Amino acid sequence: MKHYRNLLIGLLACMVAFAAGAAPASETKADPKEPPALKPDEVRLRVKGLVCSFCAQGLRKKVSKLDCVDTKKPQKGVTVDEKNGYMLVALKTGKPPAWQDLFTAVENAGFDATEAEALVDGERVVRKPVEKK
Repeated sequence: MKHYRNLLIGLLACMVAFAAGAAPASETKADPKEPPALKPDEVRLRVKGLVCSFCAQGLRKKVSKLDCVDTKKPQKGVTVDEKNGYMLVALKTGKPPAWQDLFTAVENAGFDATEAEALVDGERVVRKPVEKK
């Protein structure tokens, strides 16, 4: 029962912050912090709509369920920076990024991923989600 109470309190806090005029973190960047350099087994996604740490927790939960994510890493392999609007996903060693699965998981969590980037064979690769018709 405590879980539901905490979930409700977090949801209400997000709603109050949004209703009070708080814009999503991705829109309020006064001095955007440069994201950390990519490592070979990581994917960085730009995410729109992150407002608070409660939002980040829901996103982390959805993405960490993917088969390509290394959940043995800290934070179950998904580090979310809600203030700067991006997240880092640790991939299992030797597994290629499942681009569409990552975009779908972000969307299922209620957010929009605008792009993803990773190092593939030492080269920086950038992918955008497929536009829906």
